[in-house]
Amino acid sequence: MVYGGKPSTGCKNCRKRKIKCDEQRPACTQCTNTDRICPGYAQLFDLVLRDQTESVTRKAQRRNKRDPRNVRATAAAEETPVTAVVAGRSEAQRPLGAFRTSSFPIASPTHSGYVLPLSLPRSFHDSPEQQAVNGFFVNYVLIRRHPYSRRGYLDCLLPLYQNARDDSLLSLATTAMALAIEGGSPSTAHYRKLSHSFFGRALVKTSRAIRDPIESVKDETLMSVLLLSFYERVLATSETKEISGVHDTGAVALVKHRGKENGRSEMSARLLLAVQTQVVDHCIQTASPFGKTSADLDSMRPDAFETAASRLTSLSARLSDLTAYAYPILKNRAQFPSQEQLMSILAYAGDVEAQLSTWPDTVPDDWHWRPSHTFDSFPSQESKLYVYNRRVDIYHDIWVASIWNSYRGTMLMIQYLTLQSLGMLNPPPLSAFAYRIVSAINKVQELVDDICGSVPFNLGTKTFGGPSDRSEVRYPDDGIHKVSSDYRKSAAGLGGWFIIDPLKIAAKAISLREGQQDWMLKQIERIQRIYTIKKPIECPTSEMPTPHCPGGRG
Repeated sequence: MVYGGKPSTGCKNCRKRKIKCDEQRPACTQCTNTDRICPGYAQLFDLVLRDQTESVTRKAQRRNKRDPRNVRATAAAEETPVTAVVAGRSEAQRPLGAFRTSSFPIASPTHSGYVLPLSLPRSFHDSPEQQAVNGFFVNYVLIRRHPYSRRGYLDCLLPLYQNARDDSLLSLATTAMALAIEGGSPSTAHYRKLSHSFFGRALVKTSRAIRDPIESVKDETLMSVLLLSFYERVLATSETKEISGVHDTGAVALVKHRGKENGRSEMSARLLLAVQTQVVDHCIQTASPFGKTSADLDSMRPDAFETAASRLTSLSARLSDLTAYAYPILKNRAQFPSQEQLMSILAYAGDVEAQLSTWPDTVPDDWHWRPSHTFDSFPSQESKLYVYNRRVDIYHDIWVASIWNSYRGTMLMIQYLTLQSLGMLNPPPLSAFAYRIVSAINKVQELVDDICGSVPFNLGTKTFGGPSDRSEVRYPDDGIHKVSSDYRKSAAGLGGWFIIDPLKIAAKAISLREGQQDWMLKQIERIQRIYTIKKPIECPTSEMPTPHCPGGRG
């Protein structure tokens, strides 16, 4: 497939007759006046990716007749394999021209209606929103991933988006999200300003949709609310803004309103899990209780869709309740916690930790990380920029690494609460608590080391350039298989976003190895530079008292 210029958005009849189409709906004026049946209008996504190979080939042949020197160049170009994205539509819905497709399905066999792109032109001479949407799908949506690592919703987007109208809520929400994400590069920073207008229009349509008894139960509406929440998080991280959580609250309300609709299909069940995951993360970050909502959402999800990722979400919900209970007590400057309150927090934290500790035993065998011995081959000074303590771990994919780091961040927060509570006991902890103190300190170091070991897999040697992949960036491999293009795209686009929060949590630890905290802060600075994130680094907390440990660190 080649790009043949700005696409015509008129109906097929008007394009064939080579006349201007006024694009009236449901039928254009030209077809109505001539008693023709108007075939309607192609989707914007199909127009951007339309096959123009035959048209351009004919132009090249005419040009070669005039100038024989072009024949050799044209023949070489014809031998170069080209591909296009198939949007999963029937033949009647596709644009004219045959598509060439890749052979592997996206995500799972149940989604065999569309395939992954092998290659696409790097840019189009179209509007910024068209370029952003195309880049968003290619670099974030149409990427293979482990089927059990699904906690999000982006791999559900294409089947819904391909049937949405250009002015629909889902189209507007997707465009706003695409502009915000693709605006992470210095060369496209203006995209984020443009995203505000699409976001505002999407909000107006969201307000109407949630009040409509039919639209409010559709998967498209729930997907749009999730995208708007994602949009808010991207801008909150990139700019100095706080996350309001209003879209997360709205998503939960929609899920409860949908009722049995949440389990009628695989897509509905996966959207339900995405809502639960997003709300749990927000509650943990804001120390808000999740309470009975977690059990309600668990009960709505069919047992058939239970995965390692969904189990971690359900277990992590208890941490939000723990932090909502413990933080007001531990951070109360006016009143020092009582012994009973501290002991209650310790018991609560021990119970949550015991439940979360069972999760690693339930993950698939191919989720376990393994060391890479081929990446750390730089000069010693340069190696320290990308690797800490010569440890480089590789994972099945970027999403599996993200879920492991989500688990580690959750466990770290439990250890912090434990150590803080032990440090505030008066008198200081007796020898009965010595094992728990040593265990918590050692566990913190182990978890922080694991997070640091995943940084090269998430970032490689990338130091600038936004979310796009760059050929000069190196990523770790196992020494046997080459680094795949799917991994490079996902790491370039999502690796920094996935690792920045675990790094911020890990950087708050005390009693780490010398220089480890500084190394993590430099990695956070690197991520902010890559994605042009303006928000300053949060300084590591100094509020956590260090408990006296009889017998030393161990």
